[in-house]
Amino acid sequence: MALDGKAEAADHGLYWRVLGQGPRKALALHCNLGHSGAFRGIAEALGDVLTLEAPDMPGHGRSVAYREEIPAGQWMLDAILDQITEPVDVIGHSYGGLLGLRLALLRPDLVRSLSLYEPVTMLGAQAEAPEAVAENHAHMERVIALYEAGDSEGAVRLFVEEWGDGRPWAALPEATRAQFAGLMSFVVASQLDVLHDVGDIMPRLGQIEVPVVVMDGALSPAIMKPACDYVAAQVQNGRRATVAGAGHMGAITHAAEVAAEVRRTVGV
Repeated sequence: MALDGKAEAADHGLYWRVLGQGPRKALALHCNLGHSGAFRGIAEALGDVLTLEAPDMPGHGRSVAYREEIPAGQWMLDAILDQITEPVDVIGHSYGGLLGLRLALLRPDLVRSLSLYEPVTMLGAQAEAPEAVAENHAHMERVIALYEAGDSEGAVRLFVEEWGDGRPWAALPEATRAQFAGLMSFVVASQLDVLHDVGDIMPRLGQIEVPVVVMDGALSPAIMKPACDYVAAQVQNGRRATVAGAGHMGAITHAAEVAAEVRRTVGV
């Protein structure tokens, strides 16, 4: 199989990309405003071990547009369960990491391991960093208010300033800014998971038995450290890793370091 093979999944309208040619199958779930190609660096580093199957989330990459009447997380889980029929190693970044946790709780028989880079399990930071949780909620409420007022560009600009790769909004190409603005319906819908835990993840993390690594970047927003600490402490077989010099987009910018943690977690 080619490093960057591609396949169309008719059901649910998601576009799936296949990366790598290793003997073990993995599922890779990208962040909001990203796409499946973001895992090329990780796939190259793990090509001897894993074959990654990576969907574009609704509205992202080459997938169909997001329809707001369908919960974001449910759309993704339904599509994943139609595509993945045997146990996989799950790699998730940001919202993709949160979805990986939901999948592990919903179908533990399909998940061999979880390698999560900054899963947006913000509510896990409540005990250790309640002020950071409140600040994140307030920030996202401002983002959502701008979106609901019809200012998608203002909403995504505010979102990216906190959760982007560090580049100023004005430095992004005009086409990228317009593309990101068009994805805000899905970003806003995903906040039901992030801010309100509609998947009921937090109380059930202790049910997850498989090996789990939870990674954060040393330069990431402050809330990510306690949020990641919480997940790693609650699962039965969790560990923590911090990637030096990385921010929230470290799964892309520091792919080799992240891949080394994935390799350790899958145990080969």
